Amino acid sequence: MNRKQDGFTLVEVIVAITVLAVLVMPILAYFTRASVSTSKGKDIQKAEMAAQSVAEELRSCTTFEQIEDKLAGEPGSTWQVESVGTDESKLARDVTVDGTSYRAKVTLDYDYSAIDESGNPTAAKFNDYEVPQLSEIYSPDNVVISEDTDQSDIAAGNFYYEDTSVDKAAIKAAMDRTLCLDVTKQDDASDFYQIKAYYQYEYNGKEYTAVMKDTKAEADTLSGIYLFYNILRDGEEALKVNFHNIGMEEAKKLKLYFIHQKTASVPNPTAYSLRVTGEGTYMQAEYFTNGVSSSNFSVNDKIVTRKKQKRIANVTVDVYDIDETAFTDENRLVRVQTAKGE
Repeated sequence: MNRKQDGFTLVEVIVAITVLAVLVMPILAYFTRASVSTSKGKDIQKAEMAAQSVAEELRSCTTFEQIEDKLAGEPGSTWQVESVGTDESKLARDVTVDGTSYRAKVTLDYDYSAIDESGNPTAAKFNDYEVPQLSEIYSPDNVVISEDTDQSDIAAGNFYYEDTSVDKAAIKAAMDRTLCLDVTKQDDASDFYQIKAYYQYEYNGKEYTAVMKDTKAEADTLSGIYLFYNILRDGEEALKVNFHNIGMEEAKKLKLYFIHQKTASVPNPTAYSLRVTGEGTYMQAEYFTNGVSSSNFSVNDKIVTRKKQKRIANVTVDVYDIDETAFTDENRLVRVQTAKGE
């Protein structure tokens, strides 16, 4: 007895394979695209992390000067700084995140629009302002001396206890005072100055000395001496400056600041002036006051320097592949924008 054998013909097998291939190819393509997309997404995520790390490092800098001048010179730093005119600076560095390296390009723009969409001025104007350089007073290269208590009251009290027949207020009104500053080197080869600031009071043939400060300073680094004092009364007051063992060229490098502190007891400080005398090469130094004139000496009233300073900038961080050579918008992986101010 013959049995019919069931099975597929070759044509049927080929058709089945063809149909299966048509159905499987889109699925394979989907998984391929998903894999590529996931990989690219991770790469973009890493690039964003690289951009954020660069932005954070810039924000940690105190000043733009530190960013542009000091950052590239710090040990171990890979920053490269390129100034473009005066309104824009560009920086670059390599950044590695989870084993992947990127190239970060930074732009600091100080010349962004000074007018917003509503026509109102923006903060860009602050980049044009002159900023007082106050920190230079308390530089390690300066000596600062100030009158913490009213020495004139102490001097009047001293004279009063020696002669109680005269009212203390009358003594204070009649006594004379010389503001003294001694700058001394033990010898020409000494590495230190001995600096002494004091008042020399006189009343009825008697003297009283009130020392404000007696200190040392390195001769190689000393630049300025700031003396903050109280005015005794309107009129002319004597200022005596004594330089001992200080050569002429050395004296020219010293800046002396005599700054009166305005108090309620002085009704008209503008009527006050100084008469400068002294010993040694004291005339070679440069003298500064806060508006006080000198009857016999040249003084400068610009006691605080000012300079134009960059204070606010738009910060743009662009991240590219480490091997990228054409830094264009099309090749950029990530862009992060922020702002920085001093």
